[in-house]
Amino acid sequence: MDIIPSILVQSESEFITQYNGLDSAVSMIQLDIADGKFVENTTWADPKIITDIVSIGVELHLMVEDPLEEMKRWENISQIKRVLVHYESVDDISETIKTLKISSWEIGIVLNPDTPISVIEPIKNDITLVMCMGVVPGKQGQSFIKSTLEKMKSIKKEYPNLLVSVDGAVNKETLPEIMHSGADIICPGSAIFGSGKPKENIGDMQELINRLTK
Repeated sequence: MDIIPSILVQSESEFITQYNGLDSAVSMIQLDIADGKFVENTTWADPKIITDIVSIGVELHLMVEDPLEEMKRWENISQIKRVLVHYESVDDISETIKTLKISSWEIGIVLNPDTPISVIEPIKNDITLVMCMGVVPGKQGQSFIKSTLEKMKSIKKEYPNLLVSVDGAVNKETLPEIMHSGADIICPGSAIFGSGKPKENIGDMQELINRLTK
């Protein structure tokens, strides 16, 4: 199981602090981008800073009303490896993905807690990953929605070729059940950056994963 820390910040300085705190403990980060329309809050995200200081892969979690417009800002940023689009943010997810496939990025979709997995079927051959939200998107520090566990199990059963990740309320308490759900990737936010040193928090979480897999 891979750990991809979820960075949701309001300023450049906050991003730099969180990123530097990882100290090469991971090979990819997830940058949350919120426009204040699709979700209530807004976040900081500057392609130039990513280019200047980030030396690992980045996946973009687009919590925005117009993901295609947002992606224009990131077209030439070599650190971007994957883009995650909310199914709920567009009228035609198939058309959106078709446009994104012109790029070299991997493409994933994000499902809110109340979105059924049946929406995957028409696009199953055009994506590599499904990310399930364990909380209502946009804010860190929420409680994990338990129905997400069954959703992830169902996706792994119906679409074994797709990676499954989970974002929202991923921590030491929820991790055992998340692992049993078959998730391939976890995207902790507050559990990594909320207190203590991010690199040490990742080490503790990796140690727990190792224990649970024995």
